[in-house]
Amino acid sequence: MLDGLTYPTKRDEAWRYAPHDVLGQLSFGPPVESSRQLPPALDANIPALKGPRIVLVNGVVDLERSELSALPAGLRLLTFDDARREQPELLAAHFDSDVDLSTGTFSALNVAFGRNGAVVHVARGHAIDVPVQIVDIVLPDEVGNASSSGAVIYLEEGASATVAETRIGDGDFGGSNTRTTITVGDQAALDHIVLQDVASTQAHLGRIDATQGAGSVLRCHLFNLGGRYGRVDYDVCLAGEGALVELTGLYFGTGNQVLDQQVTVVHAAPNCTSRQAFRGILDEKSTGVFNGGIDVRPGADGTDAEQSNDNLLLSDRAEANTQPRLEILADQVACKHGATVGQLDGEALYYLRTRGISEADARRLLIEGFADQAIDSLDNEILRSWITERVRRHDG
Repeated sequence: MLDGLTYPTKRDEAWRYAPHDVLGQLSFGPPVESSRQLPPALDANIPALKGPRIVLVNGVVDLERSELSALPAGLRLLTFDDARREQPELLAAHFDSDVDLSTGTFSALNVAFGRNGAVVHVARGHAIDVPVQIVDIVLPDEVGNASSSGAVIYLEEGASATVAETRIGDGDFGGSNTRTTITVGDQAALDHIVLQDVASTQAHLGRIDATQGAGSVLRCHLFNLGGRYGRVDYDVCLAGEGALVELTGLYFGTGNQVLDQQVTVVHAAPNCTSRQAFRGILDEKSTGVFNGGIDVRPGADGTDAEQSNDNLLLSDRAEANTQPRLEILADQVACKHGATVGQLDGEALYYLRTRGISEADARRLLIEGFADQAIDSLDNEILRSWITERVRRHDG
């Protein structure tokens, strides 16, 4: 732990529902190359996307599993080490900085110890038609049970791309601390996907900071499934006029999992649009958290913002906590939010049973139907299948 840093407590509103006993056991340090072989079952859990990718294990780039050759025109895919040699100004502008206590404990730890990662840089006007994948794997078996890594995604004006970040793990207690910075230039478009499925013994702490230029489009898809504690923070700034961001998410908790979504969208320019739509499925003693904010700054007239959070409880011991936050300091805006918490529809279950469908299959059909509204936001069939398989595994 760095001098002067302390872990958050339940008195911190954004960390109110976190399992602080779990966080207190995490220990961070410089990246250490793991001596363990990647278990074959874990290797098979990486989505089989054809195309470029960077794989990190415990914060260290695994070049054998990475694919950095034959890149499409207009795409640069670099490790942090290569970027510091070839494009130091890119990391300096988009990632590197001194440790700042105001960024929060885990962000500061990431700045200090997340010295490697992936840079996705798409040149002006280029459309990358294959998904770019960043895979972050945690195998805690060395000094320091939690790893740190980073990613920089930078689309220049008029560029477009799809980037998928897969976060998985195996082994004993440990954690991963990831930080992604996204810059979407004027008139550029990015689909950004986070697939979080670390081991049930582990904690995942993810942060995504995005800045959008005029007329840009950012579509974020979060699937928060794994870990004893799985947390992803989004902080999106609509900095250019006419920018659009769509954030969709699905979290599915079982056992005593805590799955935590913290979202802030800042409307800092006129005529921007934001949509937040998150769905939670919570079974057994799991807890789901959605803390979603819309911040409309002075001068951001013409803002159009919507937020929804729907939760399905499969157990009377499961818990859903939803908190909308709106701060509006501009005129001529349209902002609305809504949240629901419910159980499986008894009439729908009965209807399916009368059609000869077993209770277990009827339950599964209703759960998958609820989840499909988030899964269907993905265009890539391989990623849709990856998520659907995990939803079925959780419900099994």
